[in-house]
Amino acid sequence: RAESLKREREAAAQAYFETHAADWDRIRAHYVAETSVEREIRAALGPGPFGLLADLGTGTGRILELLADRYDRGLGIDMSQAMLAYARSKLGALGAGKAQLRHGDIYNLPLADGAADAVVMHQVLHFLSDPAAAVREAARILAPGGRLLIVDFAPHELEFLRDHHAHERLGFATPLVEQWLGEAGLDVAKTRHLPPPVAAGRDMLTVSIWQASRPPLSGAADTRTHRTLEEIRR
Repeated sequence: RAESLKREREAAAQAYFETHAADWDRIRAHYVAETSVEREIRAALGPGPFGLLADLGTGTGRILELLADRYDRGLGIDMSQAMLAYARSKLGALGAGKAQLRHGDIYNLPLADGAADAVVMHQVLHFLSDPAAAVREAARILAPGGRLLIVDFAPHELEFLRDHHAHERLGFATPLVEQWLGEAGLDVAKTRHLPPPVAAGRDMLTVSIWQASRPPLSGAADTRTHRTLEEIRR
């Protein structure tokens, strides 16, 4: 019964995305000072370059746009076909082969172990019934020395986000997220908290950015290779 309820809730979230794909950036900006968040995301990820950057729950593809100068190849994965269609319309300007999009399950990613040099989960976890499992799956595809960024809300009490915007969780406490990262075999590097301006409306939320990395291979140099997406899929 619990598993059935979990799937029903996530199906409801997907239905929400299908309905709001075209205006998702506007909806998100209503709650977050996005310019400041994006500046911090770039700083936290570092200059790269990353061979493959995976954006999990890519939505409109904004993260692939924002970080286009930091990776050789980008791959956005999302369950919502409407979101993917909208992202494709935006990412065409990056050029053929720079960023690709795939329909996929965040709990069962279509990538091999260690395939990605960087992974970003931007405003994804609060829609999930089992965010810890999604973190473990993100860690699985991270290469030795690779970097993971999780961007989401700090704990809050805006219950209407559950009722009207399909939020499953009302933010995340840092000790809990750091526990999930550690259990997934990652080293926690730094956490940033971005509170809204004092004069902001009561619906503005604090955004947290958790940065973690996969420990490099012991006694070995960087073994990451520049694989093609076709090789990774196999």
